[in-house]
Amino acid sequence: MKAPICEVCLKTDDILCPADEKKLQEGLISELDVKVARLLYKLLGDVDMEFKKAVEAGDLIVIMVGEGDVPITIGKGGKNIKALMRELGKRIRVIEAVEVEDTEDLKKLATDLLYPAGVFGVNVVYKPGGGNYYKVLVLSRDRKKLPAQPDVLESIMSQMAGTDVKINFI
Repeated sequence: MKAPICEVCLKTDDILCPADEKKLQEGLISELDVKVARLLYKLLGDVDMEFKKAVEAGDLIVIMVGEGDVPITIGKGGKNIKALMRELGKRIRVIEAVEVEDTEDLKKLATDLLYPAGVFGVNVVYKPGGGNYYKVLVLSRDRKKLPAQPDVLESIMSQMAGTDVKINFI
């Protein structure tokens, strides 16, 4: 299993090696990343999958994995996710990690995260004083299909994209 921390740190419970401790201090990885990586390793063992990052907002944790690794992470009948939910005490969504560089990347991220609600489109909004943010357009009829409150989802997408993201209903 590939993870943001080394294999030795995956197998130990309390401490991190100096290199991984430095990543944690510099903010390259979070405590949540370390916790989720270790839990996934305990559940899955040394399988061929990649855990990239975990993001938390409200009562929802989003786990980002490598391309094609979502089924392995969820497990047969959702057994891995159920075990993670018991351990972490929060709801969990698993999506493929996306490097957000333009609106197409953010649309894929939003489509995966907001499912079963449909994403109509993504726009870039330029602020008058400079700077910009993304506006994710969701059909009003899908408001009840969102997997969490819009503000929680906005927070998660903003953390993943590295810039402000707002959800608008049309």
